[in-house]
Amino acid sequence: MEWSLVMDVLQKVLHWKHTQKIITAVIILNAAVLGVLTDQTLSAEEVLFLEAIDKACLVIFTIELITKLLVYRRNFWSEGWNIFDFVIVLSSIIFISSSISVIRAFRIFRLLKALTEFPELQILVSSMLKAIPSMSWALLLLFIIFYIFGVFGSTLFGETFPELFGDIGGSMFTLFQVMTFESWATAVARPIMAVYPYAWIFFLVFILLTAITLLNVMVGIVVEAVGTISEAVKRKQRDAAAENEGSDVCEADEIETEIRKHLEQIDELLKTRKLS
Repeated sequence: MEWSLVMDVLQKVLHWKHTQKIITAVIILNAAVLGVLTDQTLSAEEVLFLEAIDKACLVIFTIELITKLLVYRRNFWSEGWNIFDFVIVLSSIIFISSSISVIRAFRIFRLLKALTEFPELQILVSSMLKAIPSMSWALLLLFIIFYIFGVFGSTLFGETFPELFGDIGGSMFTLFQVMTFESWATAVARPIMAVYPYAWIFFLVFILLTAITLLNVMVGIVVEAVGTISEAVKRKQRDAAAENEGSDVCEADEIETEIRKHLEQIDELLKTRKLS
């Protein structure tokens, strides 16, 4: 009996409308602390104070996680965001005493827990995850094009420009610079064209295939995924609203029926009194 009472209290606390807002505020505070801890000029006392805040935030996250595990039980694992929270919090607990800066920086991923407070961000992240299978094929095609042009670039320009096209790795890195338009004309294309006048054909074809075509295909995949997820969320919200409206109508009908019964009882009492 006492355990069921405790579970009821935990469930009410977990479903309290301000609980998630408090957790989000703690997440933002924790992220700010981890950012400040990167300052190398902090004194030892300041570092200890900030680390104490970090550990206090971790305690709050752990309590939240344990509460969810107790309340939801098996249903906890059916929600992807709960599994994400579990991995982040468990990793933070494992690495809490680590002095390796890279592992300490891993705790900043707790900031992603704030996504659960913002449905719009959830839609974007879910869309990106949904787009990964389709994008993987586009990335594979992009890699093949990079490899082909890398081999061509090394063969055509490697002897004269070894710093740009000396080997396949260097050629692919140079082509990545060209695709991102980072000083590609002044640092790559024009010096090569000064020696090889027709090299512009090589770079033009590569840019058309990668930066203009394939990257736009990837953008289209993400946009399509965003539209699909957004429509699914809207449909779910409409169904929930219709269900709530239906339950409200049923509740109103039950109240009306109950009132009519009371009125009939009152009417019978009045008739009984008149007869007496």
